[in-house]
Amino acid sequence: MQQLGWGVIGIGNIVQGTIAPAMVAEPECDLVAAVSRDQGRADDFAAKFGARYAYTDYEEMLANPEVEAVFIATPNAQHAGQVVAAARAGRQVLCDKPLAINVPDAAGALRACNQAGVKLGVNFHYRHLPWVQDVTRMIGEGLIGEVKVVHLEVGSGTRNYDNWRADPEMAGLGSVHNVGVHGLDLLRVILDSEPIEVMAMFDHAPGSGSVEMLALVTLRFENGALVYANLNETIANPQNDIAVYGSQGRIVGTAFTRSRSDGELAVLTDDGETVTDYRAPDAHRLSVAAFTHAVLGGSQPNASGLDGLRSAQVCEAIGRSATERRFVEVEYG
Repeated sequence: MQQLGWGVIGIGNIVQGTIAPAMVAEPECDLVAAVSRDQGRADDFAAKFGARYAYTDYEEMLANPEVEAVFIATPNAQHAGQVVAAARAGRQVLCDKPLAINVPDAAGALRACNQAGVKLGVNFHYRHLPWVQDVTRMIGEGLIGEVKVVHLEVGSGTRNYDNWRADPEMAGLGSVHNVGVHGLDLLRVILDSEPIEVMAMFDHAPGSGSVEMLALVTLRFENGALVYANLNETIANPQNDIAVYGSQGRIVGTAFTRSRSDGELAVLTDDGETVTDYRAPDAHRLSVAAFTHAVLGGSQPNASGLDGLRSAQVCEAIGRSATERRFVEVEYG
């Protein structure tokens, strides 16, 4: 069986809890190496997950010919530069979200991968949830007619950061980049359309210098759909629901917009209502497997680097809207 040799840059919670176990479990993945700023932590990680190499310098890891692809899970502001370094070394890249904290860096990362002829994927793992795929199909087939309005909540529960996530220089945005980008991306998928205009309000005063922990965002999509989204890390008991209202019916997902939760999908049309239960899959494993298949099979990753750029463009518009207190057009130049 053909395998893809993986290295991971950053060994925090997401890698230890989901990504590394996925690479160990997937037959087509070979977890070769890991990078941490601390050699002891790198050694412990390698021993725990069976990696053959442990580094404190990612450039040194990128020089290892056994490393064919990298997963990047460092603080947000470091993503784009590490993507560029990996591309220049000829390595395939799966980057955790966001691809970058600003549009120029996201565009530069995508350009570097295109120029190097390597694939760039972004870990928008919600795309691989069965309910997202089913709702995308239903809407595409016109089951509820023309989509008019979508209500989306994505909440993690109450969090209090005392690390880089509280620093806008390292994190970019707060709740938008931490949890909101997943909801914003799945909207692009299920609506098969791009946001063209946004209006956003954050929970702190514009210009205060701290990252937001709650964002209320209204979006107008190119296909005419209007969305209002609650993206938060400050509400103790979020509902994490989505409601899609069409001209001929509605789709309501309960407890769905966090990938590790079981949920229920209720579809109402003129023929009546059906309710389906969905068990939460290991969405991170599905994301790693999908990227691995894309590399080995020569297909385009889902989500792609272009999806990462589109996300950065939408997030930039959201940040500008909250700061400038006005509607902002999303710029896709």
